[in-house]
Amino acid sequence: MKIHRLRFSTSIFLVFFCFLMNSIPAVAHDLWLNVDNPYPAVGEKATVKVVFGHNFPYYDILISRASLAEFACLAPDGQKNEITKTWEDKTGERSGALVGEIIPDQKGSYIITAYRKIKGDKQHVASEKYAKSIISTGEGKSSISKPLGHRIEIVPLKDPRDLKPGETIPVKVLFEGKPLATYIYATYAGYYSEDEPFPLFTKSGEDGIGYMKITQPGTWMVVCNHKVDFSASLTFKVSEASK
Repeated sequence: MKIHRLRFSTSIFLVFFCFLMNSIPAVAHDLWLNVDNPYPAVGEKATVKVVFGHNFPYYDILISRASLAEFACLAPDGQKNEITKTWEDKTGERSGALVGEIIPDQKGSYIITAYRKIKGDKQHVASEKYAKSIISTGEGKSSISKPLGHRIEIVPLKDPRDLKPGETIPVKVLFEGKPLATYIYATYAGYYSEDEPFPLFTKSGEDGIGYMKITQPGTWMVVCNHKVDFSASLTFKVSEASK
């Protein structure tokens, strides 16, 4: 009888643990992108900062260019190019952000992407962090709703340039190319709480699609986590009026 009770208690614990790991973000750093000028004109410079942290949008651990598997820009016509002009903006010996520069050359919406992969060992779990950010030069072509093939990714199904505060942005979460039903969290620059790390959350359905309400103008981050240390983020800016 005691053995059966022990097995039952263990099963309950495992179910509860799995529920927790799938219902809240892992207590770990996420990778995201800060863009200084998300609505540049064609030919106007924009800088993108790769940030590894847990308090959006502030810097934390400095990521080197060599540690990234990709740091690239997907143009409105679907052409993807690596961001080659980069430098480090250090705020301390091991803190700061990797900075890249892009100059858009066509009308439309661009996806900036960065990610890194770390293999697991006896002391560390495997980790994969993916980040996207959207910039727009105005009406034109767009490839932002095209999946990039990341192991886990958030695909925006509506262009943020068309969003107004109070509306929702539909996003699709994919894991290994297939829809993922999971919790999705969102925050915005300037948000602060002693108790809640993310002010908003929703859940994607079996089709991977979730709807996040954008409560105010500003710079937003949407993020999801899966299998403890796989995460994807999407950052964008919503203006007072649609672009």
